[in-house]
Amino acid sequence: MIRRRRAVGALLLGGVLAGVVWVLAIVGSNYQDAATPNVPAATQVVHVRSGESLTDVARRVAPHLPEAGVVQQLRKLNGLENAGLRISQPLVAPAFG
Repeated sequence: MIRRRRAVGALLLGGVLAGVVWVLAIVGSNYQDAATPNVPAATQVVHVRSGESLTDVARRVAPHLPEAGVVQQLRKLNGLENAGLRISQPLVAPAFG
């Protein structure tokens, strides 16, 4: 009888924990999009430095925001379909701050 209660309790606890993980996964998946404004209030022109990727540029222009959201904005603002950049290439970037 006690074993049965423990087994049922363990199953219920496991189900509750699985539900919590599922909810956190759904909420967390939209964090980067929610944390980065859709339309920047202002823009600036930045130039690509030697060895920089879009992620590096995103870190430089908005170090306090999630990189993925800023990279998405850089792609959109500059019509970039791939990540290939050239040294000294001008990019329109969101101006935060």
